[in-house]
Amino acid sequence: MNPHNDASAQARYEVVRGVQGLSAAALRFIDREGSARGLHRSDLQALHALEEAEGTAMSPSEIARALSLSPSATTTLLDRLERAGHVDRVHAVDDRRRVNVTMTASAGAEARSMFLPLAEAMMEMMVDFSDEEIAVVGRFLEAARRTIDEMGDAAPAAAGG
Repeated sequence: MNPHNDASAQARYEVVRGVQGLSAAALRFIDREGSARGLHRSDLQALHALEEAEGTAMSPSEIARALSLSPSATTTLLDRLERAGHVDRVHAVDDRRRVNVTMTASAGAEARSMFLPLAEAMMEMMVDFSDEEIAVVGRFLEAARRTIDEMGDAAPAAAGG
């Protein structure tokens, strides 16, 4: 992307570059912290999806869709998380063919130990910003997240997967 010559376009370009840098830094943090705990990035993504479900069990196929994984890759991931004690897989009472996946309390505690220090550092960093500035940043981040989700939803499936 090549910014136009006007200041407004240049400022927008710098924001896009900043978002790219933030995304890269977040992935480095996740990879580093996950690696220290023996967790892959996809493990953390699955646990995040389960956390977002707010205690509601997810099926393996729902997890596969949320992470854009094949059924076999999802099975491997869930096997790994179950062995580590991070998820439980239980057959549904009303249909024994259906499997429900939930995050364990120990996985929640591990996630908090990993992400709480980052959240606290972010909260401390924000003391330098006014409430109005924080509100604008919050609106921007939500709009950016929606844009990324919409672009992902509209993207064609990768060949072979």
